[in-house]
Amino acid sequence: MIAIYARQSVEKEDSISIESQIEMCEYEARGEEYVVYKDKGFSGKDTNRPEFQRMMQDIRQGKVHKVISYKLDRISRSLSDFVEILKVFEDYNVEFVSSQEAFDTKSSYGQLVLK
Repeated sequence: MIAIYARQSVEKEDSISIESQIEMCEYEARGEEYVVYKDKGFSGKDTNRPEFQRMMQDIRQGKVHKVISYKLDRISRSLSDFVEILKVFEDYNVEFVSSQEAFDTKSSYGQLVLK
């Protein structure tokens, strides 16, 4: 299944809502079944977020084959955390797609970034 992950740390007038993030990610699912994991009120400075941890557990259990997020920073704002997260994705053959950025781990550019 596909995991759509959305995170919003705080409500701000210029901040995109979780609902809008999910809507934009649904297009990338291309009609496939998906589950939404959303963390509202949690910072991206670390990975201590309940729905993020539940998603990672589902990945390790082999339930997820693709993760779609609105932007890379919704997954993590820490480069070192993001690298570790992508390593887990790679270990479990999970594709990662950012709906608003040209980042897809199945593309040649995405593979180059991972290497």
